[in-house]
Amino acid sequence: MPPTTPTTLAHDRARSAPAQGTPRPLADRAPTWALAAAGVLLTALAANRAGVALAGWLAPVPLALLATRWRGARGRSLLWAACVAGSTLQALKIVTPPIGPGFAAAFGVPMGTVTWLTLVLWDAIRRRAGPAWGVHAFAALTALADLAGARSPLGAWAISTASQVENLPLLQVASLGGLALVGFVMAWPIGGAVSLLVAPPGRRPWAHALAAAAAVLLAHGWGALRLAAGDDGAPTVRVAGVTVDFPARMTSIADLRGNVDALFARSALAAEAGAQLVAWNEVATVVEREEEPALVARGAAFARAHRVDLVMAYGVVVSRAPLRIANVYRWLGARGEEIETYGKHFLPPGEPSLRSRAPLAVHDRPWGRAAGAICYDYDSPPLARAHARGGAGLVVLPSSDWRGIDPQHALMARVRAIEGGLSVVRPVRAATSMAFDPLGRVRASLPARERNDHVLLATVPSAQVPTPYAAAGDWPAALAAMLVLAASVAALRRRGAGG
Repeated sequence: MPPTTPTTLAHDRARSAPAQGTPRPLADRAPTWALAAAGVLLTALAANRAGVALAGWLAPVPLALLATRWRGARGRSLLWAACVAGSTLQALKIVTPPIGPGFAAAFGVPMGTVTWLTLVLWDAIRRRAGPAWGVHAFAALTALADLAGARSPLGAWAISTASQVENLPLLQVASLGGLALVGFVMAWPIGGAVSLLVAPPGRRPWAHALAAAAAVLLAHGWGALRLAAGDDGAPTVRVAGVTVDFPARMTSIADLRGNVDALFARSALAAEAGAQLVAWNEVATVVEREEEPALVARGAAFARAHRVDLVMAYGVVVSRAPLRIANVYRWLGARGEEIETYGKHFLPPGEPSLRSRAPLAVHDRPWGRAAGAICYDYDSPPLARAHARGGAGLVVLPSSDWRGIDPQHALMARVRAIEGGLSVVRPVRAATSMAFDPLGRVRASLPARERNDHVLLATVPSAQVPTPYAAAGDWPAALAAMLVLAASVAALRRRGAGG
């Protein structure tokens, strides 16, 4: 097969164009360079810091239109470059000290590649199965890509709905089928819009596109009603998140060792304000292995004296060259007894923590069933779902962020609350601490970049709200997506290899 050149691309376009006088698809009116620029720019704007939620609905349209034009080896390479450029620029918005620009490429390249693969497969199905199936195949492929992304090392960062973290009515759909179902609902009208634009008059799938748009309206309406429903009589617990800053001149993680007195002083403020559970932010201090027993003993004495559950999150130095720490929390009960020692399970790229593989646990406390995790752990939907299946009504999530992902990361974590029907309290160093109820509503927030006492206080429900997602997981969304995709492929085979 001869290589694809600009000449052959132009020839293919001319060959596939309607005869003179025949009405042309609406998409043919847009210059290719304008589609490429719009796709990259809208993708960059859609999510992360200073994200524009509307851009998340618009960005896939020009990229999908490009997929119908840029074919062959050269065309697909250009499409890949556009997808990766948009995703990398989007990830670049989270790069603030101490994170370097290389971090953006580490996220942008795989995310852009997944987008590219989705578009290439969609274009192949749409061309052969027809415009109507293009509407549904776009949604199905997006949902399957989200399922794969959620199980990748990038976790929830690799999911198509990142632009919608503040769209609380739409996010209620996650309680039914997780973020993959939210992605399906969001991608459905996008597939409808693109199919209308690329189909010639007389073949435009209006009924299918309107059905997809109606599904989005229905999802938002149902979500709004769910949020408006009363939760009278739900049992509650008073929780507190205690945070500490990075030292002014931090040269290594060992500089965190001076935080202990401040942590206990702030924990005392929380207890005096009525907190029944007090949790520190991730790696709030660092100790050597031989110093750990003294820190735990001090924590146990504090818990007994104040009659509170204390979740002490800290790091234990394992090696210095290379630097490795055990990133843990120690959960102590109101009598000073140890409830759990937990190590971080799901690690972001480059973090020097040791990965724990210990089984997850849910604990019976006087005010309800509770569990815990650490920061990036809750970018893993399967891990959070395990807590929900264990009956947790409250999850404690010590975390540490940076300015570039504030408050995006906290708002991503609240989706786990919606999926599992549980409350989440998330004390965070260097970013906004938040507490969420089982519907993802913010019960309290504490900005990091203002003068305050570094104590987040909230009253949250302590009983789980049962959800279909907690019971069935991703299977309903995966099955729906695969059935739609199978039907699209079957239509493709019936139509043969025609364009």
